Amino acid sequence: MSDTPDIDDLDLDRVLNQLSKQADDVLEEGTDWAELGQQIDVPSTYRNQDPYPEWHAEVNDFDPMFLAALWAKTEKESITGLSDRLEDNPEIAEAFGFDTDEIPHGDTFARAWRNRFEDLHTTIETSAKTIDEIATERGSPIGGHTGLQPDETNGTSKRTEQRLLRQKTKEVLDQMADIIFPALNLPRPENAIYDEEDLLELLTVMGINSEAANNGADINGDRLAEQKDIHPTEDPFYEDGMRGETLLNAIHELAIEEITDMVNEAAGRALTRIKPYADFPEPVFLAIDITYIAYYGGREKMEWVSGTPDHKQYDWCHKFATATLVGDGVHMVVGMIPVGNAERTDNDAYPGEEEQSFVHGDVVRKLIGIVSDYITPRCVYADRAFATADTVSAFEENNLRYLMPAPRNKRAKRWLRRNVDMERGIVATEQDWTFHGSVKHGVSNEQVTTNLIGLPGDPDERQYGYGEEPDDDEEIVDEEDQTAVPFYTNLHVDDETALDRRQTKRQVEKYNRRGGIETAFKKIKEFAAWTTSKEFEVRNFHFGFAVLLYNAWLMVDFLVQAGLDVEFRPKPRITAQRFIAYIRRRLNRLI
Repeated sequence: MSDTPDIDDLDLDRVLNQLSKQADDVLEEGTDWAELGQQIDVPSTYRNQDPYPEWHAEVNDFDPMFLAALWAKTEKESITGLSDRLEDNPEIAEAFGFDTDEIPHGDTFARAWRNRFEDLHTTIETSAKTIDEIATERGSPIGGHTGLQPDETNGTSKRTEQRLLRQKTKEVLDQMADIIFPALNLPRPENAIYDEEDLLELLTVMGINSEAANNGADINGDRLAEQKDIHPTEDPFYEDGMRGETLLNAIHELAIEEITDMVNEAAGRALTRIKPYADFPEPVFLAIDITYIAYYGGREKMEWVSGTPDHKQYDWCHKFATATLVGDGVHMVVGMIPVGNAERTDNDAYPGEEEQSFVHGDVVRKLIGIVSDYITPRCVYADRAFATADTVSAFEENNLRYLMPAPRNKRAKRWLRRNVDMERGIVATEQDWTFHGSVKHGVSNEQVTTNLIGLPGDPDERQYGYGEEPDDDEEIVDEEDQTAVPFYTNLHVDDETALDRRQTKRQVEKYNRRGGIETAFKKIKEFAAWTTSKEFEVRNFHFGFAVLLYNAWLMVDFLVQAGLDVEFRPKPRITAQRFIAYIRRRLNRLI
């Protein structure tokens, strides 16, 4: 009997070579070459096969040249064309370890492939094939499929995309400096040696680099001071210079409401400025949500810290309500407010209610008030937590259409079982469905009227409200009941004919436009400078500034897609990592 194991019995890691193992650990949906290149270390066993002697002038270029060859083979591109492609993709060149101002000529890559990597051809080509397969399986744009397929671009080349990325990023950054930053009025001491824009530039650098607020400001402040030829030992005003404490002191002088108003004004300016650039889709849909920012410090005198639902992996958090545009190629935050402080909640307007840290209906009123000057949404989407009498009243007060999953209480479950045909997948509707609850400046058990939709579906799919954790006051239902989902809406819906039912179902399916909101919040955090400060003013400012950087990324992506003149897709063509790498390189040149 042979001692050699059958290939099916081998662990996958034993089949992969050293390079492929690293890629296997890194690759996931959305991973691009800039991210992969930063995280791959060329194994020393490959470097030891370098025929160049140690004294050779190019010996230190082995890793970048090796990774560039791997890139070409994985993307099924020519080795000779590497020089041009690296110049068109500076974030990838930088990730590989090249000096972006001194990219080797094409014949240098060709000569290296023929001579320097002759004994590594099989290793590189095998690794490229494996990386391509793994990337395809996991939804990464890496591989022979270069991210922009010919059928998506009508033949538009990758180079066109790169040109647009550089051009539109510069335009958006210029707009931030000229239009958006002026909305953020940070206090400065008299005779300060720095400009207000310097502090905002520091915040941008810290957000892009995810640095701590204080330490990040000190490090990057030194660079700005050097660039401005400021000498700390000679200049008597340097104590008021661009230090960590300077930044914190400026934010401390601002009230929470001032910070929130400034961020919202800046977001509004950004939205106004993007409209002339392309055929901005109007009217748009609007999604209203609450996002949680974990808090792990002491809670003494922390008025803005509140508890979290049981399904969260942390016990305490800060909460922010956001209004997000949801449309073709658009997914931007256009309004934000901090919530969760009972002292800042108008509890007196809700008679008979226990004191609450915030009220969902009032959150809707405030966000609609912020965005109403420049947005008229076709429909507002909200999750089940907002499905209250006060929220319905708030939408009706503002003459807005709405759609949101309804609570699965006993009454709703009975109606669903009687009316929704699960076997044939037929929806049901109920006009003038009434329920009761507290309404602002009303009574504690006021009656409101809405339309109720019962939609059959798969309880394992995370859509139509599936997969959401039950609200604190909501009864947990069994699996059979979850196969039909109730919705509240004031849209016209009916179930009289087959056509009516199909139209009603299409109305509800539009709720999936909210898809990606939770991912958006995760991305916003990638743009936030982290801080240990307990002052909520500081945390509120950093979250708001992160929103503006996040919007800048999506503005660039929108403008690139518009410039390509192709059909918009919901998922950004420009990844956040790619945008961050580009901005980091640009900012590093500025300071």
